[in-house]
Amino acid sequence: MASNYKFGKIVHFLRAFYPLQLIFGHLKYNLLALCYWLILFLIVSDSLGSKFGLPYLLYSPEYHGKVSWISFLLMGFSIGGFTMAFNMYSYMKLGTKYPFLATLSRPFIKFCWNNALIPLIFSVYYIIRFSQFQMEEEFATEGIIASYIVCYLIGFFLFVMFSNLYFFPTNKDFFKLSGKKEHELAHEEPIGSFFHQKVDWNLLFKYEKDRSYVYISGFSKWRKSRSIKHYDKAVLEKVFAHNRINATFFEIVTVVSFIVMGMFREFPFFELPAGMSIILLLSIILMLFSILKSWFKYWTYPVILLIILTMNLLSEKSSFFQYENYAYGLSYKPADLVDFSFREIKEKADNQKLNDASKEQFIQMLNAWKAKTGQQKPKLVIVMTSGGGSRSALWTYSVLSNANAKLNGKLAKNTQLITGASGGMVGASYYRSLLLKQKMGAKIHLTDRKYKENIAKYLLNKLSVSAYSNDLFVRFQTLKIGDNLYTKDRGYAFEQQLHQNTEYIMDKPLSYFDKYEQKGIIPTMIFSPTIVNNGRRLLISSQSLAFLSHPTGPTNLTKSYENIDFQTFFNENSTDSLRFSSVMRMSATFPFVLPMVSMPTYPEMQLMDAGIRDNYGGKIMLEYLFEMQDWIKENTSGVVVVQVRDTKKILTGDELIQVSLFDKLTLPFGNMYANFTRTQDFDQDEMMKIGFRGFPFAIDLVAFNLREAKKDRISLSWHLTSQEKIKIARAWKSKGNQAAMLQLQKLLNAE
Repeated sequence: MASNYKFGKIVHFLRAFYPLQLIFGHLKYNLLALCYWLILFLIVSDSLGSKFGLPYLLYSPEYHGKVSWISFLLMGFSIGGFTMAFNMYSYMKLGTKYPFLATLSRPFIKFCWNNALIPLIFSVYYIIRFSQFQMEEEFATEGIIASYIVCYLIGFFLFVMFSNLYFFPTNKDFFKLSGKKEHELAHEEPIGSFFHQKVDWNLLFKYEKDRSYVYISGFSKWRKSRSIKHYDKAVLEKVFAHNRINATFFEIVTVVSFIVMGMFREFPFFELPAGMSIILLLSIILMLFSILKSWFKYWTYPVILLIILTMNLLSEKSSFFQYENYAYGLSYKPADLVDFSFREIKEKADNQKLNDASKEQFIQMLNAWKAKTGQQKPKLVIVMTSGGGSRSALWTYSVLSNANAKLNGKLAKNTQLITGASGGMVGASYYRSLLLKQKMGAKIHLTDRKYKENIAKYLLNKLSVSAYSNDLFVRFQTLKIGDNLYTKDRGYAFEQQLHQNTEYIMDKPLSYFDKYEQKGIIPTMIFSPTIVNNGRRLLISSQSLAFLSHPTGPTNLTKSYENIDFQTFFNENSTDSLRFSSVMRMSATFPFVLPMVSMPTYPEMQLMDAGIRDNYGGKIMLEYLFEMQDWIKENTSGVVVVQVRDTKKILTGDELIQVSLFDKLTLPFGNMYANFTRTQDFDQDEMMKIGFRGFPFAIDLVAFNLREAKKDRISLSWHLTSQEKIKIARAWKSKGNQAAMLQLQKLLNAE
């Protein structure tokens, strides 16, 4: 009987313990707010966005290029802001469910104390996770990790204290609004009185509308609430309404402050960690929803739907909400807009005069390249590099610079074409720019660690700050290039950060490389971003590629006009002024991370990542060989294709698992996304098998693979950890890659 009595006391206490009852209240009335915490828990647990390195942005936030106590102070500040946003929204949703709050002094602050269970659990879990990560991936010492923890907590409580400075004087309770002189303490009992009550098992699980709660009143202070039956309900409702207005005003000021802070994102001080920007974005969304909820209550969702539909309609019928991202340097004047139609595509692709001139110019470039090699019949090297964010950028640069050093410069001398996608092309572009500077007389050692560190630097801070502060709202900051005016957004921020990281060596127009390519000093680069509107590809180079856009073939089976030559299609849009960084970004526009690029056409041509159609550059390579096969046969001893891959085709340890019930529901939708690079491999293997045998010259394929085993995870992101950089450096020395290096040496007859 004694054990039953004790159990009854425990159950009775848990039913009255207000922090626990708030958890149940969230589950019953406030699932939306819990979903925000669920997102954060999934990210921190490495269960959401792990492939793209999203958790790393929270585990290892960078500020001014390094992880420091300041970056964790800022993370704490942002999570403190999110916690207060959660508290304010929860108070609006749940406050009236617990009317005893209105009888307490400073009811909102007391609510925050009791609503702290979820934020507390999250903070503890986050501290554990980032501490483990810092020790294992960033090699931080225990002392440094301890300083990170302390700074995180300081940042968290700084925002909470800042919020309390506002809510302490503005928070109203029943007595302040009613004018009565009764004080809260006259109507509360110490918690000890709760345990002296007799527990009636028959009433233990009975619903009580007006029941007592055990709530946290302050540091180490627990109190028991008393009945509210004798209070005026109208005054109680007025208390909640007044405090909702105060909370709404605070939310508006906070949201505006976050946005204004983002206006100064180009100042180094405001280049906030990307992880912080993610938290601030969630906070802004939750606060905005909270404001709408306080104004429109049950009409909130219809109002939001109406706003979205109105914005969509205005974007279709007018210039409102047309958030365009520009290719900087091109003319977007109304008179210069190109007719984006199949008729125009076909007409320009079928212009035989342009095609012949384009091909003849390329043959002249090949002749110049051959002369630079100093060989009678040199090997023609084509580099294909895959997408994959910063990991591919660093890996591509490392492979090309290391291989060129091993071959005593012969790789650079024999490489005539570079193609591929996304991050790989960024790394290859940096390699080519340094190579050009070296050939112009600069003392540059391509294998210098400095250059590898540059291309591996963080690229997300400016981008992420722009995303939450500017891109979602009013875009008012502008950039002028020549006579053209552009709005700034996260695409511009990405380019500026890339220039800053690489010491502005690529801060040039696309046309800058034209004469050096024509003289055979540097290889030609072909970028191939995907056209979202119709699935075609835009081929971008400093040279005209009209001969690759013309649907040639013995049976004309290829008359789908898949490729559109940039130089031909936009010849009236100041193509000479197009910034090279914009070209790289067009090819590396990963969905949602970077905005789709709007080209100067009507209707707008929208461009996305080249990897969507051709992640390895295989299609371009085969089309190029097909068009130039006669020249290659007569003037070279064959072709060597150097494929730089971020992931091996068949990973060691990659096994199939049993499909679950949930998998059966999601696989039909996720199959294309999960396997799109793998299916490209299948398609390109088949094309290469047929193509290599059909060409009248020898073709050899040499592949360098970054990730060779399933366990060798490196995130697909514009951020690399210290451990990931070490993995990339070690990958060059792997058995497979050293064998590939020996194969390349033999093919180029280099000692």
